[in-house]
Amino acid sequence: MTDVFDRASELEEVQRADALAAQRFKAGLGDAACWRELSAASCAGCGARIPDERRKLLPGVQLCVECQADTETLGKRGGNRWGA
Repeated sequence: MTDVFDRASELEEVQRADALAAQRFKAGLGDAACWRELSAASCAGCGARIPDERRKLLPGVQLCVECQADTETLGKRGGNRWGA
C-alpha cells in the first residue's frame, strides 16, 4: 500500500512534467504539433482519455479536467484525489 508521501511524490512528478512541457512550448522548442509528444493521451490520475482540444490548449497536460480540478481542490486542503 502506498502512503501519503508516495502519492505526493507522484503528483509532484506529474505537475513538474506539465510545467516543463508548457515552458518548452512557450519557448518555441517545438512545432505546432508538439502537443502530441508533450501531452499525455490518457490521464495520469484516472486513465481516461484526454481530449485533443485540451492537449492542444495545454501542451504537456497530464490530467483530465476532473482530476485536475480534484487535485487543485484537495491540494488546497493538503490531500489529493488518490486517497491522501
